[in-house]
Formats: sequence, structure tokens, C-alpha cells
Amino acid sequence: MNALQTAKASIQRLADLLRSTHTARTTFQAKRLPPLPAPRATTAYISGKGMVQGRDADTGRVLGFRQTPKEAAWLQQALENGTHANA
Repeated sequence: MNALQTAKASIQRLADLLRSTHTARTTFQAKRLPPLPAPRATTAYISGKGMVQGRDADTGRVLGFRQTPKEAAWLQQALENGTHANA
């Protein structure tokens, strides 16, 4: 094989790799779950020393953990305003 044929084969392998990564990316995007809606109201539960849970008041789902009640209050406010991304 001369240098031109080697380069052509390398370019072909690269094109095949790009097609397979595009397929993998679109498959991953299709499997991703839609983002959860912002909670209407949240509550804080002290669940141990240095452990405060921020929970959705309606469902009881845990939305995040913080070390102090003050940090948990900031988390709750951000979640209710919709300014916090994926606690």
C-alpha cells in the first residue's frame, strides 16, 4: 500500500467511527428521561447529625441533601423558584 491508499483507508475508518458515535449519541438521547417538573412546595427533614434532606412536600421524594438547615433552606428556595438544576 502506498501512502495515498493508507490515508484513504484511515479516512474511511474515521468516517465509520463518526457514524457509529452519532448513532450512539442519538440512542442515548432517546433513552434519557425527561426533566422532572419543579416542586410546588418543599420541606426540610433533619435526618441525622449534619444531614438535612430537602423533600417535595407533595410526593415525599428526596430532592437533595445539605449539611445545615440554612443550606437546606437555600436549596428549597432554589428548587421552588426553578433556579436549581437537578439537585
